[in-house]
Amino acid sequence: MHEELLDRLLYAAKRSDITITEVAGSSTDPDVAFCNRRLININHNYESSISVAFRLAHEISHIEFSKPSYLYTFSPYIKNKEERETNERAIRIISRLIYIDTPNEYRNWSNFMADFGLPSWFEPLVKDLIYD
Repeated sequence: MHEELLDRLLYAAKRSDITITEVAGSSTDPDVAFCNRRLININHNYESSISVAFRLAHEISHIEFSKPSYLYTFSPYIKNKEERETNERAIRIISRLIYIDTPNEYRNWSNFMADFGLPSWFEPLVKDLIYD
């Protein structure tokens, strides 16, 4: 499922004139979104329980909706408004892509969280957003 989703996200980024660069950083180097350059560096070596697909959707959301002069590094936290909104948009993007023909009663928030390696504090967001 993630390969097809990654392909769809890469296609969406290309259509939005966003360049995706795969980098081989260290395990502690997060993904980075350069908003004004419309560039995302994805580090496949970054140690995170969160899937690359979710991280990519998150960074795409920063470029499409955040302040263009900013540089964002991947953050799964939802304590500040910007990161919470970006995570909400990433959940919406992914759920629309994977559930396009799936009725709400067949969507499962717990499976969604497990599939993308999301931490427990995402639960309220996922519960609310995958049924939109």
